[in-house]
Amino acid sequence: MSATNAPFGLKAVFHPSGVIRTETFFPQAINASACYKGDPVKLTGGTDVVSIATGSNAIIGVFNGCRYTDSTGRPTYSPYWPASLSGVTNIEWYVITDINTVFEVQGAGSVAATAIGDSADMTIAAGNTNTGVSGSYLATGSLSGAATVKQWRIMGLGGATDNAWGDSYTIVRVTIGQSQRFTEVNAI
Repeated sequence: MSATNAPFGLKAVFHPSGVIRTETFFPQAINASACYKGDPVKLTGGTDVVSIATGSNAIIGVFNGCRYTDSTGRPTYSPYWPASLSGVTNIEWYVITDINTVFEVQGAGSVAATAIGDSADMTIAAGNTNTGVSGSYLATGSLSGAATVKQWRIMGLGGATDNAWGDSYTIVRVTIGQSQRFTEVNAI
């Protein structure tokens, strides 16, 4: 039973092709906020700078790690982007952008089976600097049905054996509902 509040951001679990791909972005400016594996991200301005998406922002995808050269010249790969880095170069952010990718995410509360087809936003929360994994979760209080577009569309129940509809912190499967690249479709 999903009775423990232990959010893990968005975890890619399925793609119809069988392959979950990332796209590489090359930010020209240093993002001052930390970004963890599993956080939704968006493009900002006219450049390909990627920043954390909050609230009802349309998103480009889900952060899946980064690579950069630190201020001492050492190449570094990390599952998260540390806050307030300085002197880094050769920045690469890896983002899962395909709208057909299915993710699992824990809700902030109970989600009923009747929520399939509904949409909801994410709440961005601090991640774990040891593992690099996000602490973000689905804002179940933002669930909405027909004629509404939010960041994520609920597609079904998460695959864990101890997870059921109506659990205290239900884990659900979602796809991108509010993409920066594609026209948004209303919830079912």
